[in-house]
Amino acid sequence: MTQDAAFYFANLGADVTRCISAAKARNETRYEDSLSRAYQTLELLHKTARPEAYEEGLLMLRGLALARVTPETLESFQSSLDSLVGAFSARLVS
Repeated sequence: MTQDAAFYFANLGADVTRCISAAKARNETRYEDSLSRAYQTLELLHKTARPEAYEEGLLMLRGLALARVTPETLESFQSSLDSLVGAFSARLVS
């Protein structure tokens, strides 16, 4: 289960990264599609029975909503997201 959690958490990070890219490009259709996939991935993450990973995933999506306000905030959020996904995914496998 821990490998599944790490896999889905990393995929969620990729989904959110696609959301950030779409938001920067002001492509609402692509943003909504990526956000929909992110929520599907979050549900798969929830099923791994790793509540800490699910909670971090929820926070990731809430952070995306807040960061979407300005392009500068999106840049900072992307940087933080990259650090979080790598570190947290590794912790899930350990």
